[in-house]
This record gives sequence, structure tokens and C-alpha cells, in this order.
Amino acid sequence: MKKCFGLILAGTTLALASTGWGAGYGILEGSSRGNAMGTEVTADAVSPSVIYNNAAAMTELPGAQTEVGMTTIKPRQAIRTDLPTGSHYTDGESRWWTIPNAYMTYQVNNKIWAGMAFDTRIGLGDKFPNTWPGRYNLTRAEITSFEANPSVAWRVATNFSLAAGVRLAYFDFLLRKAVPTGTPYVDPDASIDISGDNLGLGYNAGAYWKALNWLSFGLSFNSRIRHDIDGEYELKGPTGQKITDGSASGSFPSPAEVRLGTSIKATERLKVNVGMTYTMWSCYDALTINFSPAVLGKTSQTRSEKNWHDTWRWQTGVEYALTDHIDVRAGYVYDKTPDPDYLVDYMVPANNRHIISFGGGWHNDSIFCDVGYTFLKIENREVHGHLQDGVWDGKFQDGDAHMVSASVGYKF
Repeated sequence: MKKCFGLILAGTTLALASTGWGAGYGILEGSSRGNAMGTEVTADAVSPSVIYNNAAAMTELPGAQTEVGMTTIKPRQAIRTDLPTGSHYTDGESRWWTIPNAYMTYQVNNKIWAGMAFDTRIGLGDKFPNTWPGRYNLTRAEITSFEANPSVAWRVATNFSLAAGVRLAYFDFLLRKAVPTGTPYVDPDASIDISGDNLGLGYNAGAYWKALNWLSFGLSFNSRIRHDIDGEYELKGPTGQKITDGSASGSFPSPAEVRLGTSIKATERLKVNVGMTYTMWSCYDALTINFSPAVLGKTSQTRSEKNWHDTWRWQTGVEYALTDHIDVRAGYVYDKTPDPDYLVDYMVPANNRHIISFGGGWHNDSIFCDVGYTFLKIENREVHGHLQDGVWDGKFQDGDAHMVSASVGYKF
């Protein structure tokens, strides 16, 4: 037990002392062990957090088990904007974000398992200076979400299981940007805050097949959740005084995704996992916000075209048992960006991602704990301006993120 909490404390200390997002505004980091193995545990049922990837695999977990953990993420991104007066460089705010998670599984009988997950699948955080060149696109954007996901798994045959569940997802949105009061970039700006939240409903399904003692396959699906947001807006003048306010509404999707993975026990001590994730980002075609009453009696609706496309993410992970109680892990992910070059904006100032991870774990018959570190590198990207949305020609550059995760679990 002391060894376990020692590992957790070491991981937490590293998170506070040093300083991931997935492509788009997705988050695929659901557990410390999974993070260290390139997020690929779709067919690898070792702990309750496998529900995050594939609820059907929980039929490999006997009795009752529970797991709690967190991932802390510190992203960083610089933006070059090419103005008529020359290039301008802006660094986005870089700070720690914490993503908690908790999982429970219970074997009802030899055929039925019940599971519960509390986790996060989408999120976003951007903040730029109030006077930066892209302020008419945004100065701050945040998406905060949290899900409760009960699932039931059925062992259809000795080596084959199916699962289904319900996803109850809370979604909170904030967007702040500058509004010109006269000549843009010359006269003082007003600012508008748009915020709102929603409780959405979706579902998940999965299948798990243990083809051989050393080979298993997993397939899972998470449905799209449409978040119809009813919120408010507030317009403030250049000195911060309130000018007007009203209601604001819009729609934001949490995309559907399909995961396919395999787990190979290559030797008695070595395990290799390989998989892919297909995310259906094409549901995000535009961000439309309606205002009532119209802002300053003029603007009743804004629409920003997105036209995102579906993407693939490829991931692999390895785990090696150093002893009967200690494991070491490593992983790699290549994550494609969903936004087209001609419509990139500052809400998601990113590109394709390369993700490298490693970690370790300690376990005995009843207690287990894991820690992991992940480095995410974002490819540089040329930006083609569309000034109607406040986006200049320029470049996204020097983007990366550090992630530190830790979890602890108990088998009753």
C-alpha cells in the first residue's frame, strides 16, 4: 500500500512542479495506464478504466473493482499573425488543466456485469491578450464537460461479450471576443461574453472477443451528443461598463466515434496493443449563435463556417512486466486534425499531433496504482486568413502539451 501511494504522490508532485488535448476539442485520455500505452486498451481489460475505451471488456474483471484518477494537462501554442505593419507573435495562456475520472465494475453473475464511469471526452481552453491581433475572432474560449456513463455487459459466450450504456453529458461553453466600436484595430473596442450550458444524452456500445489466450479484439462506439445551448450574452464598453445583455443560443456537437483495437500477449511478460479511432467530426459544420434581443439592435445571429471532416487516429502501446508486481509502459499516437486549412481559426489553433508516452504501475492481489507522462507535439501550420472571422494570414507554431496522470484502484 505504501508503495502504491508513493507512486501516486510522485506523479502528483511532478504535475505540480513541471509543466492534451486530442484532435479538435476531443479528449481521449481516460486513465493513467491507458495514457501510458498510447490510449490503446480497447481490447486489454486489466482495470475498471477499460470502460472508457470499451465497456464490453469489463467481463474480464471478476468481482467488484473500482478506480479513481486524474490527468493534468498543460498546453502551449504560439501564433504568428501577418499584419500590414509586419508579423506579430502572440503566446496563448499556458496553465494546468485537470481532468478527473472514476470507474466501477461489478460482476452480477457469470453472464452479467455492470459498470459506471465518470469521465471527460471533450474540452477546450484558450486565452489571449485583449489587444492581440486576433481579438475579433476570440480572446477567450472554454469548453468544460463531464459525463456519467452507466453500462451493462453480457458474456454471450466464454470468449465473447457485448455491452451497451447511456451517456449523460454536462457541457459548459464560454466565448469572449472584441467588438469594434469604430475603426477596427484603431478605435477602442467593446467586448462580448457568450456563455451557456446543456445536459445532453447519448449512448455507447461495445464488443470484446478473446480469440486466443494471447490474442483479443475490441470494438466500441460512442454516439454523437448534440448540445443545444441556452445561455446569455453581455456586451461591455471599452472601460468595462455594461452596455446591454440578453439571451444567446446555439448548438455544439460532441462527435460520434468508433474504436477498434487488438491486444497481443507476445511473451509471458510483454504485451503489445494496436488500435485506431475514427471520429466523426463532420457533424461540426458551423458555429451559429442567435441573440435576443439583437446585439445593439443590429446583430441577431453570427455564423462561423467550420466544415470539419472525419479523422483517423492511430495508436499503439506496449507493457512489460519487470516483476510480478511492477510494470513499465510506453506508447505512441498519431492524431489527425479535423479542421480544413481554409477555415482554421483561433478557437483550435492546432494541427496534426504526435504523442509519446511512458509510465509504470504497481499492483498486488487487491490494490493497483499507475502513473504516466505524455508529451504531445503539434505540427506547425500555415494559416490562410479570412478577416470576416477575424483571422489573419500567419502561422501556428511551437505547439505542445505536457500531461501527467495518476490513478489508484482496489479489487474487493
